Formats: sequence, structure tokens, C-alpha cells
Amino acid sequence: MVNHTTDTMAIYYITFGTHPELYDYNLQYSPAANQKSDYIIDLLDRMNKPYHVISLSRTGNKEHIWYPQKSINCGKNGTYTVWGMIGKPFKMMGGIQRIIRNIQLLSFLMSCKKEDTIIVYHSLLISKTVSKAKKIIGFKLVMELEEIYQDVVDCSKRDAKAELDVINIADKYILSTSMLEKKINPEKKRIVINGTYRVQPKLEEPFSEDKIHCVYAGTFDPTKGGLAAVDAAEFLSSDFHMHLLGFGSQKQVDELKSRMAEVQKKTECTISFDGLKSGEEYIRYLQKCHIGLCTQIPDAQYTETSFPSKVLVYLANGLRVLSIRIPTITQSHIGDLLYYYDNQSPIEIAKEIEKIDCSKPYDSRSRLKELDKRTADGFMRMID
Repeated sequence: MVNHTTDTMAIYYITFGTHPELYDYNLQYSPAANQKSDYIIDLLDRMNKPYHVISLSRTGNKEHIWYPQKSINCGKNGTYTVWGMIGKPFKMMGGIQRIIRNIQLLSFLMSCKKEDTIIVYHSLLISKTVSKAKKIIGFKLVMELEEIYQDVVDCSKRDAKAELDVINIADKYILSTSMLEKKINPEKKRIVINGTYRVQPKLEEPFSEDKIHCVYAGTFDPTKGGLAAVDAAEFLSSDFHMHLLGFGSQKQVDELKSRMAEVQKKTECTISFDGLKSGEEYIRYLQKCHIGLCTQIPDAQYTETSFPSKVLVYLANGLRVLSIRIPTITQSHIGDLLYYYDNQSPIEIAKEIEKIDCSKPYDSRSRLKELDKRTADGFMRMID
């Protein structure tokens, strides 16, 4: 089970993602989190040193009780491993798998060397295990913090304490926003990486018809803004087309489609549900649109510390972006590239959409290229 190297100083990245060559394992993961993990793997690969990625994601497959460990090559310099895991034929397997994962992780970390660097994607599921091993072995711990979970979800006192323990004991940090810098020791090294700064090559031209195409791409969680984008379409003219693209539970999808049908009866703006797209198909579809929407609810707790990954995805594909004005975005490295609205009302969102002049020159890719180079340099210095 333990995947160790004989290098004097090894670099390991513990994450909850997946890899294209592991799709037969049907690993359960967050698309946004996986994008960020892929970018960090890309940064590791550019260091021209061996590194090892270990995914703690569990399988969604139900055919077998046990799925064996599998390792594949990753980039030019890495390996990507998923440890053996239980399948999901029974509901109780989830709790058993969590216990198994923590035993596997503890065994692995206790075999690491003091000189090793361990980058860990922050999760309440493994906080206590990581903290315990760090205190005993003393390896260099880099915490990848996307958010402080006890600030945004109800968790037990035990989980809250374990979360703070592992954050405080870390040596260095990869933070999703500058707002998270207030939560850590200011004397410790850190780098802010909002998401992936990789630029997507131009594969498509925008729709050629005489309409402005707006797209909301992402989760259909009601707090993340899909419904707000639909409601804004009511106040747009026939010059606009609103696209909904993404994923969610069946209930969330049904609610979204129902709202779309209601609004479509009251507006001349075309509204379409485009489902979930991935890979090149997703990239090509985004590039056909003109404006990307980040219409998440501004008073949701997560907005104080988490960065909406869709913003960078839009910019990487050359779209103009309209967003709610919140500090995590306005104070970011790309804050000045965006258009903003201040009140979470359909009328104001529609009004600000109409103000965006898509005929003017616009180049978001150049800024991302600069950020990518700066981030790669900073990341290398911090890990070294």
C-alpha cells in the first residue's frame, strides 16, 4: 500500500482528485477541486523533480467489494496512485472506507522522512490523522486551504479542533484567496493560488448570430447562482441568449429547469439548458459564448474565504466576466479584469450584462499567462 521513494527528499501530494487513466475506478470528486489539484500537479511537474500524487477519492463503483491499488505515470516526473478501496454495494461501506483511508494514510505518513515535503488538500476527513503524523515525524507540511470548513458548515467540536490543529501545525500554505491569510500565522510562508491560471488555446469563435451569448457554468447549488442567472434573463431582450451549463443533484436540475420554463414565458431572451460538458467539448462550448456569469449569493458564508473557480475558467477561455462584487474577487490578482454588479437582484444583473460592450478589444489570456509564470516561480521557491 505504501508508495515511497528512496530520494533523499521526496515530494508527495495528498489530494481528492482523479486522473483520466483512472476513470475505470469512477473516483468521486469535485470538478472545481480537481481542476485546482490538476494545476498544482502541473506546477510540481515544472519543477523537474520526482513527485508522487496520492488520491484519497473513493470509487463510486458497485460491482466489486474491493478495488486494488493502481499507479500510473503522471506528467514528465510524477506518479499518480490510488490506494486499494472498498466498493459501494452497501450504504455502510462509506464509513468503513473512511476508517480504512485514515489507517492507510497514517501508515504512509509514519513511514515518511523528516526531510520529505507533504502537500495535503485540506479535508475534515483526514485532519486528525495528518496532525498526529506531523507531530511525530516532523515532515514538512504544506496545507492546501480552499476554505476553513468550520466557518461555512456545521461540524462537531472534535472536527473543529482537529481542523485548527492541522492548520496551525503546518509549515507552509497554498491559499485559495488572500482573505485566508488572516487565518494563518503571518510569519509562515504561503502562496495564494486562486485556481488554475492555465490559458486555454483558442479553438472556437463566438456564435456568429446577432446575439450576445451569456453562460452560467458550474454547480446548480441554489447558493452558487444558477437560478440568479435564469431570473436575470427575464429582463434581457431578444438580443441575448442565456446558457445554463453544469451539474447538480436531480432535485437541483429539476428546480432549475422548472424556473427556466417559467421565465421563458415572460422574456424574449432565449434560455437554454446545456447539461454537463467536459474536456474539449466544454472548452469549445465556453469559447462560443461572450460573457461568463458568476452570480453566486453574496451573503453565503463561503464567499468570505473561497474563490469561485468558474471566474478563472471563463478568463482562460477569453470570456468577459460579470460577477457579484465581493472582496475575495475584487482583491484578487484578476479583480480589475471583471465587470461587477452590487445588488443580488435580477434587474441589476440584467442591467450590468447589457452595459458590457463585447465589440471592444479584450484580452484576459495575457494576464493569466503572467500570473501563471509568477505563480510557478513562487511555488518552486516555496516548495524548495
